[in-house]
Amino acid sequence: MKVILSLLKIQLLAILCLLLLNPVFAQNVRKPDILFLRNETKLEVRIQEVDDTVVKYKKLSDDEGPLFTVKKSEIASIHYGNGEVETFEAVLEVPSYYAPGQSAPQARPAAPLQASGSRNQFLEEIRASSADNLRATYKYYKGKSKTGLVMGIAGTSVGMILSGVGAGIIAGSMDANGNFASYADEQRAIRGAWLMLGGFAGAATFGTVGFIKAGKNGSKAGKIRRELIHRGEPIAFRISPGFNPATQAGYLTLNIRF
Repeated sequence: MKVILSLLKIQLLAILCLLLLNPVFAQNVRKPDILFLRNETKLEVRIQEVDDTVVKYKKLSDDEGPLFTVKKSEIASIHYGNGEVETFEAVLEVPSYYAPGQSAPQARPAAPLQASGSRNQFLEEIRASSADNLRATYKYYKGKSKTGLVMGIAGTSVGMILSGVGAGIIAGSMDANGNFASYADEQRAIRGAWLMLGGFAGAATFGTVGFIKAGKNGSKAGKIRRELIHRGEPIAFRISPGFNPATQAGYLTLNIRF
């Protein structure tokens, strides 16, 4: 009986130790880190390193596997396993300046400005950008707006001219009573009708596309312009060298446009 009681005490003591140690082991179990990307992707990972530009992590299913990296510019926030949360502001990429005499690089803004992004996101990227970057981006969108406007005006004008030519061919193929004098006149009128319809279609297509592009890019340029004015920053400035023959002295002229 004493032996049974001793075994029972040992079992109870072992169970008590397990109950006491279980919270300690539970606390040592590392919860996964969660990456929330800007494209609305959610990744549960184990973060290994965070530096100035990238975040390095491993998959939960393979702690001994390869090390993966993701750019900070693609991350909206990080929810660490210990409960801490780190958020990252969106970065607006813009064309870099070029020295006079060099050919201008093809300007193309980044992700920021994707069609799927919201207006609020675009405004946040503008507010987070520097004045120099905003001036370069303003110049880019202003140029795109002018290009779209030219396309819309040219497409509409050419289309209307072709439509007018087609209508003239139809009118010239008919007599005073609106009848065709010959089979050739009828065929010429058909070609004129196709030309007129093609002109209308071209004017509607190229004109609409051009004016829409001009409006969208002009709206973005306007938002950037308002932000620069709000900061008290000039939109553009230019330094022009000069020479005064009377005083035999050179000078520089700074032109600032708001």
